[in-house]
Amino acid sequence: MPLKLIFASAFISLALGCSTLGQINPSTTLANDSVDMITDDLAGPGPKEVTSTRLDVIYKGESISVTLYQPNNTVRTVPAIVFLPGRMATDDQYESYARALASRGFIVAVHGWYSLFTTDLELARDAEIMAKWLISNYSVDAKKIGIAGHSMGGKDAVLAATQSGLFNSVVAIDPDDNGTISVVRSYVASLRSPLLLIGAEVAWQAASVCAPKENNYQRFYEQAPAGTVELTLMGADHVQMLDDPERFGYGICRCGTADSKQVRNTARRATVGFFVQHLMNGSILASPKPLDGQIRVAKND
Repeated sequence: MPLKLIFASAFISLALGCSTLGQINPSTTLANDSVDMITDDLAGPGPKEVTSTRLDVIYKGESISVTLYQPNNTVRTVPAIVFLPGRMATDDQYESYARALASRGFIVAVHGWYSLFTTDLELARDAEIMAKWLISNYSVDAKKIGIAGHSMGGKDAVLAATQSGLFNSVVAIDPDDNGTISVVRSYVASLRSPLLLIGAEVAWQAASVCAPKENNYQRFYEQAPAGTVELTLMGADHVQMLDDPERFGYGICRCGTADSKQVRNTARRATVGFFVQHLMNGSILASPKPLDGQIRVAKND
């Protein structure tokens, strides 16, 4: 190993640590959603058993709450996903996504709840710290790390990928460009990693904090590099892709006419398929169930 890499690895090991808070039991969302699914549907559970643990990642005296999903019986380096929730959303709202990915061989680290005062740059920095922590502490292939996020987390997944060379593919689920930093105007065009945008068609009809038209996924697509894939979830609002869109407090974003289970399954199927394609040399068509929604691919001018 080159001397610089030895020093870099040693620095990461010294700078990053963690404390374990304990294993958590799975919810029933993924199991319930997969009832009556056809065999090998990427929206359902994969063949591997999954262990989930809540941890605090320690970095320079600060801690990041993380829920880690690991496939059991891993015997070699594996790909990994960093997942950023929407602002004020709890990590368990994305458990079905994490379990669907982990049961297919990914290690998945989901960022915990963060406050209204967290900035885009802070969340993007957290994502990079989490990726370095995964490389330092787990059997993660440093060349096969993806990043995903929803709402503000989707915006900052794109931001993190433009700021760090650690992320090799990106899924932004109904990203919202609200805030003091515009990823649409200043960053997304420079993205060099494959990008999937999953958008909720009618989210803009709800409250202005729920991905208004002037800041929604379509604005990201307009500025995104060639090859970017956009999937529009027809009739869906900003929170229907979550594990529990009816949870208290989410009513201000509820305006969709689509079935929430179908929306969630489609978003999960696309997310898993995209990462299988780009990080496992698979195909987004590996699932026999097609994607439900409108798809377009950005081309060069």
